[in-house]
Amino acid sequence: MKHKKYIALASSIILLSPFAGGFQAQADTLDELNSEKLHLEEKSQEIQNKINQKEDSLNSLENEKRNLENNVQELQNNIDELLLDLEAQEEALDEIEERIDALQDRIEALEIIIEQRTEKLNNQARVIQTQASLTDVVSIVASAESLTDLVGKVTTVNHLLVANKEIVTQQENDKKEVEDSKQLVEEEKVAAEELKQQIIVSKNNIVAQQNELNHQIALVLENTQLTKAEKKDLEATQTDVLAQAQIIGEDITTEEQRIESERLEKERIAQEKAAAEQAEIAAREQASGNLVASVDSAPTSSTPEVSVGGFINPASGYISSPFGMRLHPIDGTYRLHGGIDFAGSGAIVAAKEGTVEVATFSPSWGYHVVINHGTINGNNVKTLYAHMTPSLSVAPGQSVSQGQQLGIMGTTGESTGVHLHLEVYENGVRIDPLNYFSL
Repeated sequence: MKHKKYIALASSIILLSPFAGGFQAQADTLDELNSEKLHLEEKSQEIQNKINQKEDSLNSLENEKRNLENNVQELQNNIDELLLDLEAQEEALDEIEERIDALQDRIEALEIIIEQRTEKLNNQARVIQTQASLTDVVSIVASAESLTDLVGKVTTVNHLLVANKEIVTQQENDKKEVEDSKQLVEEEKVAAEELKQQIIVSKNNIVAQQNELNHQIALVLENTQLTKAEKKDLEATQTDVLAQAQIIGEDITTEEQRIESERLEKERIAQEKAAAEQAEIAAREQASGNLVASVDSAPTSSTPEVSVGGFINPASGYISSPFGMRLHPIDGTYRLHGGIDFAGSGAIVAAKEGTVEVATFSPSWGYHVVINHGTINGNNVKTLYAHMTPSLSVAPGQSVSQGQQLGIMGTTGESTGVHLHLEVYENGVRIDPLNYFSL
C-alpha cells in the first residue's frame, strides 16, 4: 500500500507546479512580509523533508522489488509442485481406467464362454430327454458280451457323467468370477470418480496460485514506476511551493474541516444504525426466548451450534471485528466493514450445504470461496470466506455439505493477520451475518 501513497504525494506536488497557475504573495506591512517569509521557509523545509522521505522510499521500494522477485520464484516453485502432483494423479487415473477396461474385456469373454457352455448343456439335456430312457441303461448292460465288456461300458458312462459335472462346476465358477469382476468394476469407478474430483481441485488451486503469481508480478511492475526522475520533479516544484504555501495551508484547513464534518456525520449515522440493529436483535431474542431457553437447557454435544437460520459457525475463534462502520485497518478510511472477522487459526468449513461458485485468489480477498445456498425464506443467500491459505479444498461447481472443510485460516490478500472474513449476501446485497448466525 505504501507505493500508492507515494504516487498520491507525487500527484499532489505536481498540482503545485507553475502549470497549475501562479501565485504572488502580497503583504501591506514589513512585519507581514517577514512573517510570510518565515512561514514559507518553514513550508520549504517541510517539502525538503518530503524529498528526503522520497529518497528513502525509493531505497525501500528497491528492497521490496527484490523481495517480490523472491516471492514470485517461491510461488512458481509451488505451482511446479502442484503440476507434478497433478501429473501423478492423472497417471493414477489412467491406471484405474486401464484396469476397468481389462475387467470389462474379461467379463465379456467369460459371458461368451458361459453362453456357449449353456447352449451345449441344453443340447445334451434335450437329447437325453428325447432319446434316452431307463431301458437304454439296461440295454447297455444286456449287450455286454463279458464282464470286462460290461465294466468298460459302465466306465464310459461314468466318464461322461463326470465330464458334465465338471462343466457345470466350471460354469458356476465362471459366473461367480463375472459377478466379482462386475463388483470390482463398480469399486474402481468410484475410485476413479473420487480421483477426478481431486484432479479438479488440484487444477483449481493451480489457477488460483497462478492468479496470485500474476498479482505479485503486477506489484513488481507498479513499484518500479517510482524512479529518481520523480524525486527530481519534487525538487523542481519546491521553489513554486514557497510561493503557493499560503493558499495550500488554507485549502488543507478547509479540507480537514470538511473531512471532520463528514466523519462526525458518518459516525452519527453508524451509531443510529447500530442502535437500530441492537434494538432489532433484542426484539428477535425476546420473540424467540422460549426457543433459546430450551436450547440452553439441552445437554451439550460436540456438534457445531446451529443458528435459527440453519447455519453453523464456519470457524473457531473469537469475533475480532463485527459488521458495521469502522476505520479500515489498512487504508485508514472510515467505511463499512461488510462482514464478520474471526481471529484464530484452523480449518474453515461450509456454514450450510450449497454449491461452490468461486474458489480462487484475488488481491483483496486473497484465497477465498463463495457458496450459493439457494433460496432461503424467499431470498437467494450466499456466503463468502476470505483470506485463506493457498491450498483450497474445493473447486467451482462442487456441491458441499454443511461442515465440509473449504480451507484453512490464513492472511492472504488485504489482511493484517491470520483470520477468517465471513460475509453473507442476500439477493446480491451484503447484510449483517447475525441475521443468519447465532454468534
